[in-house]
Amino acid sequence: AASVGAFGAALLGFLRGSLSMTGLFDAIRASVLVSCALFMIIIGATLFANFVVQTRLPDTLLMLAQSADLAAWQVMAIIVVIYIVLGCFLEGIGMVLITVPVFLPIVIGFGFDPVWFGVLVALLVELGLITPPVGMNLFIIRAQMPEVRMQELYRSILPFLIAPVILIAILFLVPSLALWLPSILY
Repeated sequence: AASVGAFGAALLGFLRGSLSMTGLFDAIRASVLVSCALFMIIIGATLFANFVVQTRLPDTLLMLAQSADLAAWQVMAIIVVIYIVLGCFLEGIGMVLITVPVFLPIVIGFGFDPVWFGVLVALLVELGLITPPVGMNLFIIRAQMPEVRMQELYRSILPFLIAPVILIAILFLVPSLALWLPSILY
């Protein structure tokens, strides 16, 4: 579907005269660079995941959390805080690929549903994309509207930070909310 869309966009660009061969080659070069960067992230995360499995880090962390007599909600609160802090500095794909192999066994070990955790991680990644200082979406907005100062963007993003936090609290209070649709499908 993406290739058909890209072909259609290129065809329309040529027909309207807004795309030249130089522009097409520049777009292809930029696309290759972005794809290579994503593949490097995926390769690094795969190596990290293999390292995590070989060192049995999740099992060690699970035993450490259980021996510390932490309640399940306390462990999840720590994981949420870690995701929020990481979201300030990492982009979404890297954050998921690095953390899920470590945290998923801990979450399952404390009796949480993995689908519920997946929904929670998706929300936390989206929260990270708008959390200063590195919120990727803030820089995208800034690139589209260079006349808007970053301080103004940081202030205007506040309501969009509050909404996911409320949703995360609702997911903790009513976990079946995230599991309702999957339970119907399966």
